[in-house]
Amino acid sequence: MDPALVGVEGPVRPSVVLPVFEGPLDLLLHLVREEKVSIWDIPIARICDQYHEALRRMEELDLEVAGEYLVYAAWLLLIKSRLLLPRHEGEQKDPRLELVERLAEYEKVKAAAAELAGLVELRRGVERVRFAVPPPSGEIELDLEDVDVLALSRALRDVLERHLRDHPPTLQLEPIRFSVREKILELFELIRRQRSFPLLSHLLTRPDRLESVTLLLAALELQRLGTATAHQRRPFAEIYLTPTGTPLPMDALTDA
Repeated sequence: MDPALVGVEGPVRPSVVLPVFEGPLDLLLHLVREEKVSIWDIPIARICDQYHEALRRMEELDLEVAGEYLVYAAWLLLIKSRLLLPRHEGEQKDPRLELVERLAEYEKVKAAAAELAGLVELRRGVERVRFAVPPPSGEIELDLEDVDVLALSRALRDVLERHLRDHPPTLQLEPIRFSVREKILELFELIRRQRSFPLLSHLLTRPDRLESVTLLLAALELQRLGTATAHQRRPFAEIYLTPTGTPLPMDALTDA
């Protein structure tokens, strides 16, 4: 024991302050952002060491480390060991792929939750205007012959319009039904089989407009990756996609 600490009352607590994480994926996402790298190109060795260092600090602060944190710690060690071992012939799958896909899904869910929380806070900030109506001094007798029906209908319409403005409809969020990654794989398989694939004709046959937009983004992504080229014989004619022969880089695919 350090002599300087002798005689000090109470336990000496470390001055390390850790942010609060909602789970092992939240901790991993924090470490990836600290490294300022893409999720799809995680330096697994550094992230593994930093993850275990974070768990060690939690233990030093007497924080209870949940079992799921330890499961991911063992998973990181397994991935790290697989990357250090030589690849067998025919083995092309990246050991990081499953973990990367989980992180990408978690990042999307976390961003959606933050957006919904912002909408809730925005609605809380909108306050309804309340008017204090003094109680009537006495009964008011109204002669129906003096009532202007047109003025009464305009007043009713104004009241209904104000009610609609003050009570907006419930926000409905459309579920994500199509993934750019899935459409890239689907489109790549189509052009690989047909060699010259009519893109516009295929888009017009889709029953859902969102699916057509997702397919168009997938076609642009295939050209960016260099696995397909697009050509058109004349303006406003059919656009054909043809494969270039370059294999599809699975680790470069987005999962939006």
